[in-house]
Amino acid sequence: MVMKYVVPIFLAVLIGTCLAIQPIFNTTVARFTGSMWYAALCSLSVSISIVLCICFLNDRFATLRGGGAMQIPKYYILAGICGIIILAFTVFCITKIGPVMTASITVSVQMIVATLTAHYGWFGIDHEPINWVKILGIAFLVAGVVLVKLSIKGD
Repeated sequence: MVMKYVVPIFLAVLIGTCLAIQPIFNTTVARFTGSMWYAALCSLSVSISIVLCICFLNDRFATLRGGGAMQIPKYYILAGICGIIILAFTVFCITKIGPVMTASITVSVQMIVATLTAHYGWFGIDHEPINWVKILGIAFLVAGVVLVKLSIKGD
C-alpha cells in the first residue's frame, strides 16, 4: 500500500524543487540577456526539444495522426498561455519581490485554486469536497505568506 505512493511523492518533491529553482534560473538568464521574454523563450525551447524527443521515441504522434488531438476541447490550449505567464512573470516577480515571496504567494494561490477546482470539479477533474482541514491548511499557507513578508528586511 505504501509503495504505491513512493513514486508519486518522489515526483512531487522533484516538481516542487523544479518549481523553486526554474524561476531563479530564468531570472539569471533574463539578467544576462536583458529580457524576461528571452529567458522564457530559452526555457520553453529546451522544454519543447525534450518533449519532442520523448514523443518521437515513444511514437506519441500516432494520436495526432489518428485525429485524437482534434477531440480535445479548445480551451485546454490555455495551458500554453499559463506556461508563458508562469515562465515570464515569475522572472519579473523575483526581480521585484524576491524568490521567497514569489514562491510563497505562488504556492498559496496554487493551493487555493486547486482546492476550488477540485471542489467544483472544474475542467473535468474528480470532485473532491472542501472540508475544514483543507481550509485550515490554506489559512496556514496564507499566514506563511504574511510571516515571510514580515521577515524580509527593509520593507
